[in-house]
Amino acid sequence: MIKYKIKYIEGDHPLAAVEFEDEKYKMLGEFMLAERSFRRDILGIVNEVDLGLSYKEYFSGNVYTLMVTPESCVLTNDLDEDAPSLKVDTPEFKKIFLDYMYALRELSVKEKMSRHGRTE
Repeated sequence: MIKYKIKYIEGDHPLAAVEFEDEKYKMLGEFMLAERSFRRDILGIVNEVDLGLSYKEYFSGNVYTLMVTPESCVLTNDLDEDAPSLKVDTPEFKKIFLDYMYALRELSVKEKMSRHGRTE
C-alpha cells in the first residue's frame, strides 16, 4: 500500500497536492498537480478500464502520458525523456486519484462559501 497524505497549499488560489512517503512516487504527485484540470477525463478513462469497457486507455496531458490497464497505470513524463516511467497498480492509482479529486472539490466548495461570506 502506498503511503501518502493530501497537503493544502495556501495562497490566492489554494491548491491541494499529494505528498508521498516514498520518493519513488513523487512523479504521481506531480502528475496530479500538473494535470488537475483534466481530472474528470482521467477518472473517466480509469473507470472505463475498471468497469471492463476497455482493456487499455491512454491520456496525454500538459506534461504526462498515462496508460491504464486493469492491472496497472504507467506514467511517463513527456518533457523529460530521461525520466523513468512510474508503474502503479490501477486500484491503488484510482484510490489516490479519488482522494485527490475530493480534496480539490472540498477546496472549491470552501472558496465558494467564503466568496458568499459564509464559513464552515
